[in-house]
Amino acid sequence: MKTNRFFRLLQILIALSVFPMVLSAQVSQEDVSVEFSFKAPDEYICEIRNLTKYRMSILLSKEEGEERSALYFDIAYGAREERKIFYSLMKEESGPYRFLNLDTGQAYTISYKEGYNWKFIKAHIRLYYGVRIPNTDSKLESYYKDIDLQKIKYKNCVSME
Repeated sequence: MKTNRFFRLLQILIALSVFPMVLSAQVSQEDVSVEFSFKAPDEYICEIRNLTKYRMSILLSKEEGEERSALYFDIAYGAREERKIFYSLMKEESGPYRFLNLDTGQAYTISYKEGYNWKFIKAHIRLYYGVRIPNTDSKLESYYKDIDLQKIKYKNCVSME
């Protein structure tokens, strides 16, 4: 009988230690992937990919504001630096905003060119998106990522040599 209690206690302790690991694995899974690449001589390419099993809708806008997806660049003008300058994630300027719908695994790509007098240093991307999961409530989430564009440019230039 004491052996039975010992094994039951051991099972409970194992279950309690495994449950948080399973829970954290579900929480840490990302729904969206954002990657930047550099195309010589002066173009950065941003790719947004849906990693869920369901269709994702992302709100894009020509203007910055609350609850809207946005991209900001830190830009260097010679020795001077300006932080978080707004850039739209919309390819076409057909209206003030639109919903970008991405199916499972589908990606949206947009590019940005550096100017003659200035260089992109960092990108700051914020996405507001919804995922409609059948037989449940829609999942509304936000995503934020900072990207060091100088590292991406350096990696690309080194690999080209």
